[in-house]
Amino acid sequence: MSMKSNMIMGAALAAMPLAVCAQDAGGAFTLGYGASSVSGPAGDLSTLSLDGVGNIALNNSFNIGFYGSFKNVDEDRTSNDLSASDFGLTLNYQFLNGVVVGGYLDYANLDFGSFSRDLDATSYGGSLGYVNDTFGAEGFLGMTETSPDLAPGVDWVDYGLNLRYVVSPQARIGGHVMRSDVSGPGPDLEIDSYGIGGDYGFGNGWSGFGGLSYVDFNTGGIDATTFGVGVGYDLQQISRLPAAVSLELSRTDLSAPGANTDVDTLRLSVTLPLGNRPSTTPLNSVSRSAMAPRHNALSTLVDSAF
Repeated sequence: MSMKSNMIMGAALAAMPLAVCAQDAGGAFTLGYGASSVSGPAGDLSTLSLDGVGNIALNNSFNIGFYGSFKNVDEDRTSNDLSASDFGLTLNYQFLNGVVVGGYLDYANLDFGSFSRDLDATSYGGSLGYVNDTFGAEGFLGMTETSPDLAPGVDWVDYGLNLRYVVSPQARIGGHVMRSDVSGPGPDLEIDSYGIGGDYGFGNGWSGFGGLSYVDFNTGGIDATTFGVGVGYDLQQISRLPAAVSLELSRTDLSAPGANTDVDTLRLSVTLPLGNRPSTTPLNSVSRSAMAPRHNALSTLVDSAF
């Protein structure tokens, strides 16, 4: 594990003791298994995933958020697994009028097995937003550093806008618009990400959720469209187990000049809420990745597709 990875994990662990003096704390974990059918000559995929999210609110003003995920992808025709992991930490301050200022630190790793060298990305920056009981908006601006390093003179800048709206006590909707701009000597690479998602509680423990995301690599004519719909059930309706089960069907369409690939996935998940957090949409769903994306477009693509 790299030094940057250790720094982020250390920062998250350092925030944990603050829960002792927190006025409000909660979180959730989602464990998932996905079976994917890939069009063309590629073999089918099996994915194991673990996602987590949490927050600690201090004095009604400061909020510490942390999140992370690990995904292991097994390609059926080879013995080589691919994996992706990310960890993040946010620190926000909310004024009495609802204005929120803060910062973020994200770390992501793509492990290609024996196919290629690993790729590490560390994103950091600031955010400005506004929240009330039913609406939230956040804009952010930051940079991403990679290992291996980008070429000399090349910069990676991220910026975007996230929106969330509580339609009713049963329904939520949210989305994002984001760009990662890699510029320097030679042609620029712009990666745009757009997403919209929502969930609805039908009652008696049943819920539905759905999301749509689109990522466009403006250089090279490459894009990826992912959509997913699912249904969840709160096990507390029939037991004392504070957990929810869900089933999601998603499709990712990868398009490149002269080649198209479809990945159809059936995903079974179990979500365990912690603290004051109620049963929630699974953290590994397309809906969740559209409503709560990462802070760079490439990590958001991986998060939504798997």
